[in-house]
Amino acid sequence: MKSKYVAGILALLMGMFGVHRFYLGQKALGVLYFVMAFIGIGVTAASDGEAPLALLPLAIGMIDAVLFFAMPRPDFDEKYNKTGRQAAYSRDYRRYDEPAYSAPPYAPGYREFKRDGIKHFREFRFEDAADDFEQALALSPEDPTLHFNLACTYSMLKDADSAYYHLEKAVASGFNKLEKIRQHDALAFLRNTPRFEAFVSGGYRQQAAQLPAPEHNILEEDNGKEEPESKAPAVDILSQIAELGKLKELGILTDEEFTKQKKKLLERS
Repeated sequence: MKSKYVAGILALLMGMFGVHRFYLGQKALGVLYFVMAFIGIGVTAASDGEAPLALLPLAIGMIDAVLFFAMPRPDFDEKYNKTGRQAAYSRDYRRYDEPAYSAPPYAPGYREFKRDGIKHFREFRFEDAADDFEQALALSPEDPTLHFNLACTYSMLKDADSAYYHLEKAVASGFNKLEKIRQHDALAFLRNTPRFEAFVSGGYRQQAAQLPAPEHNILEEDNGKEEPESKAPAVDILSQIAELGKLKELGILTDEEFTKQKKKLLERS
């Protein structure tokens, strides 16, 4: 994972020689900077300073430094760290995908669905991954790793209710790598929801107060009038917006997703 601050400092100190481009893996661009610097220095020396061409690569390096420091971290990661981020998810799946229990004989098609689900997750195709994992789960309903995989997938889809459901099922079915629940990047959204600590302290089970409330139907004794919905307190809305801000800082939400979710919360209030 490349750091935008390291890239900015290298561009500021040795940008005219393209050192920051080599750091970012842009070798061709780094060589171009290097050649331009030596040409500029040579022309400047030959003209006794009358044609200070060496200032051009120096100025380019400083401009790069300013751009790196001003660039938002999600934008920098999207441009320079996308491959590293995808590899990190791949490593996480290799670590937790091995079942922590004695696996029973599987129905035909189970392994194919599970393999496709992991493949789609690594490609950030989370909806397709959820479909594959659900089909595999239909063939092996008590597989704890499938429930955990689904919890991670629904967390990436911002579906907290489904993620909590499958995380509870995973632990109940024998998933014992509990440190993954605290550490796995894909569960960052879930960890930032208000009910996470109560879920953990309750033995990785949802309490009655945490379960989604049933929809209110029109009752006969209400004379056909629908019961008004209670508005969430303003403090709760502000805390949820703050949590969305944390997810944006972590790079989990894009600026567009952050604005969309914030608008939904404000409309509800």
